[in-house]
Amino acid sequence: MTKPIRVLALAAIAASFAFTIPFKKDAKQINVVIDAGHGGNDHGASIDGFTEKQLTDAVAEKISQLNNSEDVVIHFTRVEDKFVSLEERVKVINALKPDLVLSLHTNFTKDNTKSGMEFFVSEQSNAYQKSAEYAEMLSDKFESQNFKVEEVKKAPFYILKKVDAPAVCFEMGYLSNATDRNYLTTEKGQEDIAATVLDFIKDIK
Repeated sequence: MTKPIRVLALAAIAASFAFTIPFKKDAKQINVVIDAGHGGNDHGASIDGFTEKQLTDAVAEKISQLNNSEDVVIHFTRVEDKFVSLEERVKVINALKPDLVLSLHTNFTKDNTKSGMEFFVSEQSNAYQKSAEYAEMLSDKFESQNFKVEEVKKAPFYILKKVDAPAVCFEMGYLSNATDRNYLTTEKGQEDIAATVLDFIKDIK
């Protein structure tokens, strides 16, 4: 199994840049950054003891565990429950020069009937066209497995517009919706999402 690259801090990356960043060995290899949203004192959305930071980290970890392809190299912007600023995340991602950035989040709204997955890209990104293409592909992948998905949306989120690589924000469901929440907080739900993400990555490799 390919070992993931866990990013602890920008300073650590800079100090050991040549040793921690695997460059492509051949045209078949793909480098992907999984950005688990929030962390540390930034909890993100929360309800009934569940927090967005815990769920994004859980899915990121399962992506790492399920990845059994040497041609899929996965990097992470944070380790466990650690706070990493958006600026630090962008600096690390741009240093890595990945083929794709997938930023994991969960949604929340006062309307607890609203549910489903959402995918966002930024028109301000230098890689907007490729980002939009990947977002549509990932959305279609989940929809083909009977997940409820919204059409791909545009948003000026910091990471989406500041990284130099194709980037997609993936809102995995609504913590404010009981059905979504019950699925997102289970091992099976998290593994299903992680496995579908990996299938998508293999599709674009």
